[in-house]
Amino acid sequence: MQTLNVVETGLSYLQACLDYYVDGCAYFLLYLLALIVILVKGTKREQQIFLPSALLLILSVYNPVFPVVLAKIFDVNKEYYRFFWLAPVIVLVPYACTKLFFAQTNRTRKMIVGAGLALVLCLAGNLSYFKNYVWTSNIYKMPEELMTVSRLIHEDSEVEYPKVLMEYQYNMEMRQYDPSLLLTIDREDYLYAMSNAYSDEMLKDETMPQYKLLAKLIHCQDISDEAFKQALDATDTEYIVVSGGNGNVPYFGKNGYRLVAQTENHLIFHYALKERKGFELIDYSELRGE
Repeated sequence: MQTLNVVETGLSYLQACLDYYVDGCAYFLLYLLALIVILVKGTKREQQIFLPSALLLILSVYNPVFPVVLAKIFDVNKEYYRFFWLAPVIVLVPYACTKLFFAQTNRTRKMIVGAGLALVLCLAGNLSYFKNYVWTSNIYKMPEELMTVSRLIHEDSEVEYPKVLMEYQYNMEMRQYDPSLLLTIDREDYLYAMSNAYSDEMLKDETMPQYKLLAKLIHCQDISDEAFKQALDATDTEYIVVSGGNGNVPYFGKNGYRLVAQTENHLIFHYALKERKGFELIDYSELRGE
């Protein structure tokens, strides 16, 4: 979502969000058609449930002026798109389709209406095989190389839950695949780092050692070797995974970081912590009465 900015986009921000996340406004139009179905054919109870929420959404979420005004108060760039999946929207479209289908009085009409609805729902979206869809090679739907990186780190590590510093894409994917690899950088810090360099004042903040790590890893800012290692120690980070094209590869290679392994596109470095803090899962067994 960091690719869209309401301040820069202005009144077209809503349309940009729809294009980016739902491939245009087709689903929104289906929602409006579903509202018409409920308005014309719906029972009083159905109208009481769906129409007030629709009016609220049209005046707020689907009002082009709304995100612009909201941005004056809050930072909506990273969260606004989630409004599109609010329950009234995702519930009403299939509900209205089901209502239309069962409203038909004979089998032939049901087959025709059912086929028509299925066709509309399919064509309203963006079929995956229209965009060179490639079947995944594993049940996790993750790159094979990422899974290899995970395995190599676990094979090399002396602890069950090693902490790892990774580049943005791997950081986002690894948190979905292997929760036993503890990630040094959280999502919000990474989203900031992807579009912002770090000021000298921020880098002097000893309570935020991850700033130094991101400044070096993402922006190749001038961070001393000692300061970088102090940040690794402060965050208990033992492993660093970078792509082969990362500008810091020579830096890691000549400053005492052990090369654990090199995959097709990535290198895994190990840093010997001065003192490992360790990590243990919280034991909730007593709460369950075990």
